[in-house]
Amino acid sequence: MTQFMLAVVYDPADDAPAGSYEAVAAFNADLQESGRFVYACGLMPPSEAVAALPEGVLGDGPVRTAGPQLGGFWVVEATTRSEAEALAVRAASACARPIELREVQGA
Repeated sequence: MTQFMLAVVYDPADDAPAGSYEAVAAFNADLQESGRFVYACGLMPPSEAVAALPEGVLGDGPVRTAGPQLGGFWVVEATTRSEAEALAVRAASACARPIELREVQGA
């Protein structure tokens, strides 16, 4: 099976939608039961990020300082891209946020 990343895109100024934690937990349980789950995590807010720059220095805060941010992600296994797309739609519904789907290289 091919691995895909389902990246949660969000605005740090917005609160988590009501019921989303429970819906995500149910989605995670379904992924595990179906053998599709590889890994998942939520990320701390961008205000806690550190940017490592190519010049060899560290900068305060995230690389992207405005607009939508990465809030967390899943790595899932799917047999086809259309199956992964269906999982991405379910993930977006569960967390009530947009999901960006990307195939994992070499996995």
